[in-house]
Amino acid sequence: MRRAVVAIDLSAVDEKLLTYLKVHRERLGIGPIAFVHVLPEKFHIYPDDKIWSPLNPKAMEDILDNIKKSVGRFFDPKDKNTEFQLCKGDPLSELVDYAHSWEADLVVIGQKSGVKKHGILAKNLVRNVKCNGLVVPDDRPDDLSHILVPIDFSRYSAKSLKQALELRGENEAVKITALHVYELPAMGYYKLSMTERKFRKGIRENIEDSLRKFVQSQIGEDTDNIQIKAISRGVPGVSNYLTEYALASNVDFIVMGAKGHSKIKLMLMGSVTEGVLATGNFFPTLIVK
Repeated sequence: MRRAVVAIDLSAVDEKLLTYLKVHRERLGIGPIAFVHVLPEKFHIYPDDKIWSPLNPKAMEDILDNIKKSVGRFFDPKDKNTEFQLCKGDPLSELVDYAHSWEADLVVIGQKSGVKKHGILAKNLVRNVKCNGLVVPDDRPDDLSHILVPIDFSRYSAKSLKQALELRGENEAVKITALHVYELPAMGYYKLSMTERKFRKGIRENIEDSLRKFVQSQIGEDTDNIQIKAISRGVPGVSNYLTEYALASNVDFIVMGAKGHSKIKLMLMGSVTEGVLATGNFFPTLIVK
């Protein structure tokens, strides 16, 4: 079972996050959970130089009790697999450090839809942790009936595909779409012996064939329950095409891979992944590392 660190920010976003986790905990393979809230070191009450720091031990204890009460509506706070942690400092740094020290397999954070910033940017947290990250928006239903897996033929997209199959489990009613967004060549440079429409169709069919072979190479011959889809893009911005497809196709969960390592050995995400997390149209998104 996976060890999950769940970021709690004591806002309305928490209720949706906790509801979603309660519904899908087993499907996500989550065992032990640590609910973590990070308090700032000091509160700046005045615009100039006055700083008030009310975080005495009694105040800290009261805040922790409130967190336990909030979580207790969804999870048993006395369960041996449930922990609570109150930290002080920079939210991003504290959560990343705690996830590492707790040896988390998954970090989960809620996200308020329609805004790109709400205390901790979800993409910054998921970018910096070494484990997988799950971002849950506050305005999506709890259904899990259509999983979208963007494919770029990398090992990360292969891992994402396998993760999607694990999420589906034995429930064949859950649809999985493997989607590749490609760019058409500049046809003005070619003398075509066919119509433009036939040329475009041929490219799409070739890419879909390559995509199908890639999927088969990762999961075996049984690909009947995975939809293969390739769409062309005319302008830069693959993430926009992914979110538009997800909205039009009733996708309710995205599984996509991260890319590469930074020089300080923290996992960085690709621009497409960050673009999906930064858009105002959020979906529950699992980032696989």
